[in-house]
Amino acid sequence: MHKSQAKITQLMKRSMTIGLLGAVLAVAVGFISINAISATPFLMAENELGTNESAYMIGHVEYTVRGMDGEIKKYVQADNLIVEKGKDCSAQMIFNKSSTAACTIPSTAGFNFIAIGNDTATVTSTKTQLDDSTASPGDGCDGNSGTADTCEIQRTSGTVTIDTSGTDTIATITTATPFTFTGISSTTVQQSGLFDNGTPYSGNMFAMRDSLAIPVTSADTLTVTWKITLQ
Repeated sequence: MHKSQAKITQLMKRSMTIGLLGAVLAVAVGFISINAISATPFLMAENELGTNESAYMIGHVEYTVRGMDGEIKKYVQADNLIVEKGKDCSAQMIFNKSSTAACTIPSTAGFNFIAIGNDTATVTSTKTQLDDSTASPGDGCDGNSGTADTCEIQRTSGTVTIDTSGTDTIATITTATPFTFTGISSTTVQQSGLFDNGTPYSGNMFAMRDSLAIPVTSADTLTVTWKITLQ
C-alpha cells in the first residue's frame, strides 16, 4: 500500500474512534442529566414530607333524627370544612395562648359547642358563623315571631372524648342533650358548626357543614356527633 494511502486509512480509523468516544460520552452525560433532573422532585418530596411530620386535621359529622317514638327517622353523615378561623385559633391555642393576634380565645377555651341552622348558603373557608338572612339573629327560628326566616336555630354544649389509642388522635364532640324543636312546626336543618362559645352568633368557629337537608318537626330530636381526626 502506498504511504499516503496508509496515512489516510490511519486517520480515518482515528476519527472513527474519537467519534465513538464522543457518542459514548454524550449518552453518559445525557443519562446523568436526566437522572439529576428526575431526582430533584423526589429529593424535595422526601424533605417536605419527612417521616416525623404530620399536619392533617380531618372533620366528620353524624346526624341522627329520632321521632316521638324514639325510632330513627333519618341518619346523615358527612365530611366538613375546617375554616380559616378554626386553623388560626388552633395554632394560637397551641403556641401562644396569651396572645390575641390571630384569635381571641375565650376563658373557657375549647371547641365544644355545636350549632345548627337552616340557611342554604354555601360554606366557604372564610365563614365565621352560621348564616342568617335577617338583621335580627335568631328572629323566626324560635317559632315565636311569625317570620320564618333562615338563621342559626340552636346551639348547645357537647361532651368531649379524646381517643389516643391508635396512631391517629380522634376528638369526638357529641351533643350532651339532643336538639329539640318545640314551637317549630317544621324546618330543614341545612348547616352545622363547631364553636368555642355557647352563645348564638358569638365565639370562634372551627368547622362548618352545609347542604344537610335534614327535615325536622316539633316532635323530633336531633343528635350531632362531630369527630376531628389528627393524623
